[in-house]
Amino acid sequence: MHETDTSRPELQEILDKPIRDLGLKIEGSPLERFVQQLYKELDQKRLVKFRPACYLTDEWGCPSGEPVIGIPFYLADAKLAQLEKETNDLEDSRETMMYLRHEAGHAFNYAYKLHRTPEWKQLFGPFRRPYHDNYRPVPFSRNYVRYLAGWYAQKHPDEDFAETFAVWLTPRSAWRKRYRGWGALAKLRYMNRIARELGHTDPVRRRGVTDVTVDEMEMTVAEFYRRNGEEVALGDLALDTDLRDIFNVSKRRKRAAPAQQFLHQHRKTVVDKVAYWTGAQRPLIKQLVEMIEKRIGELKLFADPQREAEHLIQVTVYATALAMNYMARGKFVHP
Repeated sequence: MHETDTSRPELQEILDKPIRDLGLKIEGSPLERFVQQLYKELDQKRLVKFRPACYLTDEWGCPSGEPVIGIPFYLADAKLAQLEKETNDLEDSRETMMYLRHEAGHAFNYAYKLHRTPEWKQLFGPFRRPYHDNYRPVPFSRNYVRYLAGWYAQKHPDEDFAETFAVWLTPRSAWRKRYRGWGALAKLRYMNRIARELGHTDPVRRRGVTDVTVDEMEMTVAEFYRRNGEEVALGDLALDTDLRDIFNVSKRRKRAAPAQQFLHQHRKTVVDKVAYWTGAQRPLIKQLVEMIEKRIGELKLFADPQREAEHLIQVTVYATALAMNYMARGKFVHP
């Protein structure tokens, strides 16, 4: 597993265990307060009859047509959360709530079968439109709200609704002011109206069917991370000249620090922002930034603490340019 010392006793204790044998539950775990916060926000919006059940599974999700919310199992245990942080990038409190609100939007759609109504189809599009992981968004389009990274509302009509719901649900989002003059405002007004109409109405589909639950996950923790650590083919990237230009600092300079260490400290922020503004898949961007970080170490480049902002801007813009090239042409670099 990437950058993780699996020989540490506290990790070895859980790595070889089947996930189903870890006894993970939402109740009493660090996750419980987030689920309760979601329910509190639904109450504040007067959706008193809508309480989507949450369960632990392998990733964030809401099975299509099912008003339930799947949450990654590693968020229910401190040791697993630390392992996820070291291996991938752990969701912080803000991100956890963002994902919960988004998935609650899917669940609300399915619970009341809104996607079957003519008005929903007119606003968001056909629910049965083919679903593609690799989609090409229109950056800065005002016909969609902005919530999750990567212009995610443009991925599919179902995602458009879930993103709209999440923006509407978020406390103090000031959506009327923020989206004034946008095409997306009509969707938010629809959400606000339909919530008033359905707030005290029982869902058409009150209970949903989960997909794989944590109690059914036979793979060990180590197997889970090996499966989810498959590398994306990045092709041959000639990074050396560019990286030397970005980190053109002599190692003899006073207070010069290894550039690899500098980028590692800021890696999650760089990945998050590049994925958000380009719309490229986050695993691809994560591996791109990791490759840049690794090459910086191999080249033994240094960063100047007094130029940290400059270094960070340059490496972020550089990764963004590569990602945009990939989005437009399917490759990072062209001859």
